[in-house]
Amino acid sequence: MSQGQKILLPLLSLLILGVLLLIHSSPPAVDWSPSYERNDSRPLGAKIFYDLVKNQSGDWEEVHTPAFESLREAPDKATYVFINNYFATDPDECALLLDWVRHGGHLFISASTISDVLLDSLGLDEKVLPEVLEAERIFSLSLEGPMILSEPVNYDQFHNGEYFQWNDGAPVLVLGSIQDKGSFDSLESKPNFIQLKEKKGLITLHAFPEAFSNYFLLNQTNKAYTEQVLGTWDLDHPVLLDHYVKTGKVTYSSPLYLVLNNPYLKAAYFASWILLVLWVIFEGKRKQKAIKVIIPPQNQSLEFAKTISSIYLNGKDMSQLGQLQLKLFWYQCRTTFNLQVETKEEMAVSLSSKSGVALEDTQTLIRQLSQLEEKSPLDAEDIQRIDQLIEDFKSKQEYGRNLQSAG
Repeated sequence: MSQGQKILLPLLSLLILGVLLLIHSSPPAVDWSPSYERNDSRPLGAKIFYDLVKNQSGDWEEVHTPAFESLREAPDKATYVFINNYFATDPDECALLLDWVRHGGHLFISASTISDVLLDSLGLDEKVLPEVLEAERIFSLSLEGPMILSEPVNYDQFHNGEYFQWNDGAPVLVLGSIQDKGSFDSLESKPNFIQLKEKKGLITLHAFPEAFSNYFLLNQTNKAYTEQVLGTWDLDHPVLLDHYVKTGKVTYSSPLYLVLNNPYLKAAYFASWILLVLWVIFEGKRKQKAIKVIIPPQNQSLEFAKTISSIYLNGKDMSQLGQLQLKLFWYQCRTTFNLQVETKEEMAVSLSSKSGVALEDTQTLIRQLSQLEEKSPLDAEDIQRIDQLIEDFKSKQEYGRNLQSAG
């Protein structure tokens, strides 16, 4: 790593650390995304509402399965509550819900967007108050008798202003209305809280789910509005609180959410990744390692031969060296020419025929070597004589493999 890189890397690390500290110390932005989850403390979560429900007397039951499953065990006399920014259903499930209502159930839905399947079945339509881009939207909520509200409730946060429409003569009871006070045109209030009777049961539709949000319930006047809306529930029978149709319902598929949900662990996690990338950039270059000098082994055979020979040459008795020469020669003759005879005469004849050396020369060789083999002690001249006889024989050899030097 160069000197400039050594300076740049700590500076970049300090810069990243400073940015992370600023992000951590700055207040988090307000998240206005809808949730309506019972444990969500965001403005449009429903933690306050469900905490208040727990403190109220009544038979409260939490439902964590789809309606087409929960209705199999639902009592006929109960209030089934759906609170979310949308309510979606399919024709089969809608038919089950309506059938349950007609047997005496009460279906309560508070959602900005309600499925067309349900609205069409009830002969209803959902509209939105027209928006004027130049004007700030301020919605005014009011209730109809017999519900009592001392004054209309104003709401200045994001809302589309949904309301319901139906044909004249439809058996619809209006319980509440909404009006856009911020509009330049003084539009009349529109019904956004209605109730319909279906044989033995009731269907209550409320197009302002923000009434159950944390932000709305922090105001005492707003809280009174929500309490009046809850007055439509029959607390003498079970109240089924849906927790399945929720925008804020989180399904975790990886344990990494434990890290990302904690701001400290999240900052450490991303800082580690950033530092790892920097390390790869500055340290990931291939570096030439020092090549180890390997000295090849030297041929010490000549020195070894000189050392061994000096042992014998320095001694006066060279009988052992001579015996070794002779044994090596006889061994090479047996293996090279496949000699299997034991007497010297037979060996001479066999060795002569297999080596191509004249019989007379072979007999002379064997006779002289036998004499030197029986002589003791042997001196330097005898050793040279043995070597000379063997070399002469090899020079005359015509057949068989060449014998190795006996010296």
